[in-house]
Amino acid sequence: MDNEESGLNEKPLEFFTSMSGTGGYCDGQAVIPDGDHYRAYCLCGHWEVEAPTQKEGLRLCRVHTGSVPA
Repeated sequence: MDNEESGLNEKPLEFFTSMSGTGGYCDGQAVIPDGDHYRAYCLCGHWEVEAPTQKEGLRLCRVHTGSVPA
């Protein structure tokens, strides 16, 4: 995939707007700084967690979607 086509290069609002129309439940996740920790969210609307680091937040997102084992 060309870097210009990657969703990682989009602004958060553009990414979530484009993902919200796909019809899937867990099509996009975000890890957002919140004080001294991070909050991880999923577009499914049924999942939100607090993580101590961005790396852990990303791992939890992957566990949530089933792309890595818990």
